[in-house]
Amino acid sequence: MEEGEEAVIEDRMKKIHLIAVGGTGMASLASLLKSQGHQVSGCDKPLYSPMKEFVEGLKIEFYEGHSPKHIELNPDVVVIGNAVNKENEEAKKFIEGKFKYYSMAEAIYEFALKGRTSVVVAGTHGKTTTTALTAFLLKESGFKTNMVLGGIAKNYNSSSLWEDGQFTVVEGDEYETAFFDKGPKFLHYSPDLLILNNIEMDHLDNFKSEEELFKAFEKLLTKIKKDGMVLGGTESLPVGKLLYGNATKYESFGISGGQAWIATEIIYRREGTSFRLMYKGRDCGKFLSPLYGAHNLRNAVGALAAGAILGAPLHTLREVLCEFKGVKRRQEVVAEKNGIVVIDDFGHHPTAIFETTKALRQRYNPERVVVCWEPRSYTCQTKLHESKMPHSFIYANTVLMGPLPSNSKIPPSERINLQNIEQALQALGKEAFVCQSEEDYLNILGRIVKAGDLVIFFSSGSFYDIPKKISNIIG
Repeated sequence: MEEGEEAVIEDRMKKIHLIAVGGTGMASLASLLKSQGHQVSGCDKPLYSPMKEFVEGLKIEFYEGHSPKHIELNPDVVVIGNAVNKENEEAKKFIEGKFKYYSMAEAIYEFALKGRTSVVVAGTHGKTTTTALTAFLLKESGFKTNMVLGGIAKNYNSSSLWEDGQFTVVEGDEYETAFFDKGPKFLHYSPDLLILNNIEMDHLDNFKSEEELFKAFEKLLTKIKKDGMVLGGTESLPVGKLLYGNATKYESFGISGGQAWIATEIIYRREGTSFRLMYKGRDCGKFLSPLYGAHNLRNAVGALAAGAILGAPLHTLREVLCEFKGVKRRQEVVAEKNGIVVIDDFGHHPTAIFETTKALRQRYNPERVVVCWEPRSYTCQTKLHESKMPHSFIYANTVLMGPLPSNSKIPPSERINLQNIEQALQALGKEAFVCQSEEDYLNILGRIVKAGDLVIFFSSGSFYDIPKKISNIIG
């Protein structure tokens, strides 16, 4: 902890209003604030599943739509989500009215991190799973633990934990903070321990080049507390480049060899992944992770290393790891009947799609893999990853993709060309379809899906709720 920091939240900060409370991060913050005993209200545009049910379950005062009239709530603090733009009349009214306001990242620091040992998980891939697993390992090892997560941890059916504990584990997002603060969210968090999984180009709406993205992570290192350290996934070359020669104290982790914390004797089974954990040549024992795939094994090694560094006994970590249930929408089975398995996954970046498809093919050994991909995020709609997408589907037999959002802000000349990807896949001997609507997906899937298939949906959004609707199609 930094000297002079106070863990006690000021008494006057009791009535808190969140603008755009329906985002995963904002809803997680609302859940945490409610757990702390604050009077929480929030507003957003109409919400849809699963966030609609999640926000309803928080039992906060929810107002549909944004309105400057919400100033009448007279909150002590207003939190403005990054989905809110500078033209939002409600946000403008609160700011002009001299109300105390925070971005989501600032609020997480003030209410969850300040005065506590902060564990921040950053990187392009694996943040949500690693954050949830690290918090789970600490909590189940007997430490009072707080957590703010950009997803729903299945063990607790929640995106937050508040035990007023020593440790707070948060997801350190590189995306912009708010319309009034264009820097990455993670620059607000001052880690005691930073878990840096990997660095790969993403968020083209925030970073115009790999160099710009790299500099953001470089700046993150300057935010680490005086006696803090980094756990770095140095199999990602940019992470190695960032850490080697840097004055920041660090230890590496991975699965390929040469790291301080490393998994060896790896065996992938249907029930999970068994491995031996080594630390600088010392045998830490055999472990079983319920997670699957090389990418998730790296996540597990990073989380175990964090747990051990923070004082959890290795034998306890070994016992509790196998009880971890994962995070919703990460390799989540949403239907399994008539010989067909349906998976819903948040993956949208080509690396995430490649790793997850490879892992699921290995786990289920299906007769055929059918992948459905919705290019919904800003970066997915651009040409940045177009040349990489055919390779990301290499473990699929059939690929359905599209459509681009009808309100896409990408100029037509700069948008990804799905037909090019379709043709490249067909040249590789794969069946490929470009879909223009929900109806296209349902019609094609209804026609082609059969017993023995593994169907995987990849999207950063709801994907028209097709992953759930397909249950009717498969009988």
